[in-house]
Formats: sequence, C-alpha cells, structure tokens
Amino acid sequence: MKPQLRLFRPKPSLNLSSAIRGFTITTNSSISAAAAAAAALTEEEVTQINAVVPRLCSSNRLKDAVNLISAALFTANPPLNSLPLSDLVNRLAQEPDLTHPMHFLNALKYSTETLNPILIQIVEMFVSSFFRNGDPKKALKIFQWLSRPDFPGGVAKDSEIYAVFVDGFCKNGMILDSVRVLRVMASENVVVGSEVRVCVYRGLLREARVREALELNAALDRCNLGNGSGDSCSKEVVELLDRMIANWIE
Repeated sequence: MKPQLRLFRPKPSLNLSSAIRGFTITTNSSISAAAAAAAALTEEEVTQINAVVPRLCSSNRLKDAVNLISAALFTANPPLNSLPLSDLVNRLAQEPDLTHPMHFLNALKYSTETLNPILIQIVEMFVSSFFRNGDPKKALKIFQWLSRPDFPGGVAKDSEIYAVFVDGFCKNGMILDSVRVLRVMASENVVVGSEVRVCVYRGLLREARVREALELNAALDRCNLGNGSGDSCSKEVVELLDRMIANWIE
C-alpha cells in the first residue's frame, strides 16, 4: 500500500509560525479510511489556511505556502475552491523560474493517483497564469512535463487542459508546439474539440502550410477521436502529425 499523508490540525492561534508548525506531514502506511475521514479539515482550519497562505506568499515564504497547501490536499482532499490556491498559483507563476511551481506539482504528482483530477486542475491554473503573464515558454515546459509517460495513470487524457495549451501556443505564434499538443491528444485518443481544430488549422495557414492544414483537417474529419474511433484511426492522425513535425524541424 502506498504511504498516505496525514495532516495534523493547527492550534487555534493565527500566529504564522505556530500555524505552519501545526500542519505537519508524516507518512503512515497503516492509516485507515476511517482515520483519513477523521482528518477532514474543519471550517476553522480552512479559515486559518486561507489567512496564512497569502501572508506566506507576501513574505516570500513560498516553500512553506506550498507545503501547507499540499498537506491540506494530501490529507483531507477538500474542495479546491475552499483553499487559497489562486493566491498561491498566481504568486508562484510570477517567479523567474519554475523551481517553486515544479516543487508543488511534483509533490502532487508523486503522492497518489487519487489526486490526478486535482493535479490536472492545478496544472491548468498554472498554465493559464503563465499565458496571462506572457510566459509561454514556461507553459511549454509544463506541457512537456505533463505529457511524459510517468504521469499518474499514464499521459493525461483531459481535453480541456490540452485546449488551454493549444489556444495559448497559437496566440503566441507557437504553432509547432500546438501541433505537438495535438499529436499527444491523437496518441491518447482524446476528443479534439472544434476550437482546437480551428486554432491549429488557422495557425498552419498563417505559417503558409496550406497542404498540411488541409490534410490534417481531412484526417480529423475521418477520425472522430475520442468518440469511438479505433486505434487504427488514431494511428493515422499520429503518423500524419509526426510527418508534419519532422518536416517542420528539418
């Protein structure tokens, strides 16, 4: 059994240092489901976390803020909108490099597969923030991390997060990278929405790659990815995209 993380409740005081010490992460492989349920955050604890995390961010104690939010997610799995995630993500996204964002994402990645939906939502928050901040290269690094085969449960198969990547890359003139995103979607037989198709199609036309745009559009018409299309159909699109990428970088 994988070790689970337990969160010990803080003292009622809102003293910053004591509040951080109160949230202590330990590993215990024998924690039962009943014990995990008992560890659910109280309303008071949620209030305290919402008070402490912004203060940690404003005082540049980013690692403490990451550890505090991670502890809450590991143990209690509370609704994301109950925690100050946007404050934390927006602050981390302003850092000059990805050290702190990747510390947070990797902590979630290597915890447990049950956190996968939460991880995808937090990834989307980071990516959206990077694009808003004019940092598409950081978003690209997150895409490369997300599409690795060691991602929990395999390569992510969430069409919404890929749509965010495609939209952001297209708006920043990174059409080749949007094609690479589409290639991952096709390889995982993920539904390709109309907005993604139009975005990539128009991007290819702007790059004067008319033949590739028409071929891709026709292939996607034949293969209804993610809606009952077989492996052979997915393979056809992947092979086409592989040729496009190879020709592009020659």
